Amino acid sequence: MKALFAQNQLDTQRPLATESVKRAVVSTARDSWEVYFSRLFPATGSVGTGVQVLAVSHTGIKLLRMVKGSREAGGRLQVLRTYSFADILFVTIPSQNMLEFNLASEKVILFSARAHQVKTLVDDFILELKKDSDYVVAVRNFLPEDPALLAFHKGDIIHLQPLEPPRMGYSAGCVVRKKVVYLEELRHRGPDFGWRFGTVHGRVGRFPSELVQPAAAPDFLQLPAEPGRGRAAAVAAAVASTAAAWEVGRRREGPPVRAGSPDRAEDGLTLPPYSMLEFAQKYFRDPQRRPQDGLRLKSKDGRESRTLEDILCFTKTPLQESLIELSDSSLNKMATDMFLAVMRFMGDAPLKGQSELDVLYTLLKLCGDHEVMRDECYCQVVKQITDNTSTKPDSCQRGWRLLYIVAAYHSCSEVLQSHLVRFLQDVSRTPGLPFQGIAKACEQNLQKTLCFGGRVELPSSMELRAMLAGRSSKRQLFLLPGGLERHLKIKTCTVALDVVEEICAEMALKRPEAFSEYVIFVVTNRGQHVCPLSRCTYILDVASEMEQVGGGYTLWFRRVLWDQPLKFENELYVTMHYNQVLPDYLKGLFSSVPASRPSEQQLQQVSKLASLQHRAKDRSYLPSVREVQDYIPAQLYRTMAGSAWLSLLGQHRQQTQALSPHQARAQFLELQQGHGASPLHPCRQPEWPLPQHRDARPGAVSGGGRARGESAQRPR
Repeated sequence: MKALFAQNQLDTQRPLATESVKRAVVSTARDSWEVYFSRLFPATGSVGTGVQVLAVSHTGIKLLRMVKGSREAGGRLQVLRTYSFADILFVTIPSQNMLEFNLASEKVILFSARAHQVKTLVDDFILELKKDSDYVVAVRNFLPEDPALLAFHKGDIIHLQPLEPPRMGYSAGCVVRKKVVYLEELRHRGPDFGWRFGTVHGRVGRFPSELVQPAAAPDFLQLPAEPGRGRAAAVAAAVASTAAAWEVGRRREGPPVRAGSPDRAEDGLTLPPYSMLEFAQKYFRDPQRRPQDGLRLKSKDGRESRTLEDILCFTKTPLQESLIELSDSSLNKMATDMFLAVMRFMGDAPLKGQSELDVLYTLLKLCGDHEVMRDECYCQVVKQITDNTSTKPDSCQRGWRLLYIVAAYHSCSEVLQSHLVRFLQDVSRTPGLPFQGIAKACEQNLQKTLCFGGRVELPSSMELRAMLAGRSSKRQLFLLPGGLERHLKIKTCTVALDVVEEICAEMALKRPEAFSEYVIFVVTNRGQHVCPLSRCTYILDVASEMEQVGGGYTLWFRRVLWDQPLKFENELYVTMHYNQVLPDYLKGLFSSVPASRPSEQQLQQVSKLASLQHRAKDRSYLPSVREVQDYIPAQLYRTMAGSAWLSLLGQHRQQTQALSPHQARAQFLELQQGHGASPLHPCRQPEWPLPQHRDARPGAVSGGGRARGESAQRPR
């Protein structure tokens, strides 16, 4: 804003400005000042989140809190979390003063006396943004076996494609796994009526209309306004854009035409399907335009047919242009800089004052800022580890380590995917070849990245040193309710869902429905700030993020949904749930705790639960009056004398004394569930039980990265 004022020579002495300047000032303030154009509502979130204000603007909602500033006398508003309208599916008011924001993969719960006004305002914004939108959001999973159909998961944003007829004599469509789907074949009121056509994550295909609903255009799909990159940026796989254009836009009667040099279609050379050499032949620059010493293949008549220019072999000299044919000169310059960074990381070029971490950051940032360069990066690394003849003894090994890291952060296009996976599988499965183990690990990282989106936080220097030394995992502490500890092996691409599944497997839970009821939380500021991790969050991303802010943190495993009935066979399962339920029961947060004087039946129920708690501690003696007080909710304990409660407990002593501590805990949970007092239905918002045996220390526990789509909801 200061630069805009200076540019237009505006100050207190000359406050006058033209209409265009005024509009520029307002536009700059709207886009750069976080809460200036927002309507503010008083709101609170869960304990520990610190939410005090909810801001609603034209871009979305923000969770705010007031902090003391060094200059502002009254403090300033700090943004805790931001959600765009593209993230919000709809808003409901489950109860008075309660707002439930339903996002693509989770929910955000807030409490505000102005809940109805907030919902009306948010609904108006979402409705306006959905008008004339070319995007829809999936409300259910669609995973068909037919590759011509578009597969997606609930919450995916799908970009609709037009169905207008093409020019006379031409056919319009898209390539779906080497098969052309023609738009004009989707006849109105025909067998395909009720289907839509769209694209998501670089895939294109048809899908049922009833599985989606209109959505606002997501900000992350806006194409960059860089000159000369319109076509390349619009296609997820830049290398496939020319080939797809020829394939889709050709006349149906015409012969198949390949993009690039006309000589290629006449070449009798046959290469193994889905090999990297086949990919290079199709999408690399035509080597005949740059004849140099290299691999020379011969046609059937024995004459030299083309020069592949060491197309996928190690080179000691930097590239002068990109491997993949990119028409944009700026992208070509990036490719040569990228290859030099690859050489420096592998030790085949001097670092020139940079560290290995600096070089790696340069590579990852190029791939992150320019999606069309990711295939180029993969091809460059594969080239340098193929037939590596470097004088540096560890060059090839460092190249594989680089491929391992890149695969953990960035995906490749669908065009390259089959070739790259085939390359990695050939190395990992061929007996006697070196680097079999890391080739398999690279494939696993790539598959994880394709599924979960890739790491977000750049690796720390400690993590990079560990990876270069061949250590790809670490032991990680997770806290379960009651101070239970689990040390799990965390790999580079371990996500929160992996941790949930591993702990659930230890509790004998194997169904996906059960996995969805548990969440990993990152806890900071000695338990004052609790934040759930999205299932797609990479555990080591949290470690990198926390190292940057220098705060201590722990990782907790908790159950947050209670749709599935409780089980009582597995000891870890029973102990974990008992430890989570018990504190809320003692605070009187369940409907089984009467609000007024309890009846005789309720007294028997409460006294039996108290007796089971005593036995769960492996104690066989009759408890003291002081101990009894710890087993009964405070509001109930005050209704009778301690000696009367002790007498009631004595009636259950013989029955509970025959139980083991595990059986006592299981029976406690069974009684809670059987009498409608399951934690599924607390009558008030439960408190979050903090572990008392451990402090959060810097570096004590490492965890997952940026909590994408984090919720302010607190678990029970």
